[in-house]
Amino acid sequence: MRDFRFRKNIICGNRCKSVDKDMELIMNFKNIMLRKAILASAVVVLALIYILQVILGSRSSVKDFVIDKTYDTIEISSSENGTLLLKRYGDFWKVNDEEADSGKAKMISDALSRIKTLSVISKSSSEDAIERYGFTDSSKITVKVSDNGKEYLSLEVGKDAANGQQNYIRVNGKSEIYLASGALRQKFNVKADELKAPKKEETAPAAPAENAPAEGASPSLQPGV
Repeated sequence: MRDFRFRKNIICGNRCKSVDKDMELIMNFKNIMLRKAILASAVVVLALIYILQVILGSRSSVKDFVIDKTYDTIEISSSENGTLLLKRYGDFWKVNDEEADSGKAKMISDALSRIKTLSVISKSSSEDAIERYGFTDSSKITVKVSDNGKEYLSLEVGKDAANGQQNYIRVNGKSEIYLASGALRQKFNVKADELKAPKKEETAPAAPAENAPAEGASPSLQPGV
């Protein structure tokens, strides 16, 4: 009888140990799956936070640069065209001390009154970014706006974007590179001679008619045939 009970206890003990191990494996598996689910949820939440920060950050960085003051001087310089100086005297403009075409000068002035940016492309001032977006000394166009010697705006215009109606710009010496609308490079890539007013043609005095009688002289009479 004792042998039977002893055998029974041995068999039950082995089975119980096997059941306990199975339960332990199941619990470990559940814990692992729970940890994976928590980790995946955390990754998704962090990704959403990052995307939200990028969207809000880019929106807050996009701005219009507006000159709301009067100014009398626009200086445009580049390695290709040299330097030209536009000076305003009321509604009259001069370029390098010569009369300027008022329409062309106004077009440049209007382009500078409000510069609209679409997005921030880069915040890097590395050599790679300078080369990639056209801000090397041999490529960029620099435009400065001032009044009585006080500078209101310093603008660097880099390369054209894909469609040519947008450009990369930097403003007031900052490292941020913006994508701007308005075909700025096309408007500022000019030479001084192109902005000068057309010369007025002088009217030559009329030449006297041939064989015309002198003033006060009576006309000569031809004999009749």
